[in-house]
Amino acid sequence: MILGAARGRMGIGPLKYPFAFVVAVLAVGFCAALALPATESPLSKLWLGLPARAAIVIYGIGLLPIIVLPVAYALTFETQTLSAEDVERVRELARDSRVRSQDQTS
Repeated sequence: MILGAARGRMGIGPLKYPFAFVVAVLAVGFCAALALPATESPLSKLWLGLPARAAIVIYGIGLLPIIVLPVAYALTFETQTLSAEDVERVRELARDSRVRSQDQTS
């Protein structure tokens, strides 16, 4: 995610906070699921219909990042997407690359 969001010298910009949150949620969630004792039984308390470990994995590790990241991308869309100048620079680089490759094959 971080490599995909990085933009040159700007890095990931304001997305560093949501990414740090997601990394923390994943680390804490996996550690919590692994640290819980293996005492599940038919009488175990359920968290939203699931045993504790499964609830942590599904709701914490699975759903929480799915909610946070799209909101973060939506809020930073204008600053994180390519500008018209960036698109034109990429097109110019593509043209230069095509010209160089045609010159080398001729």
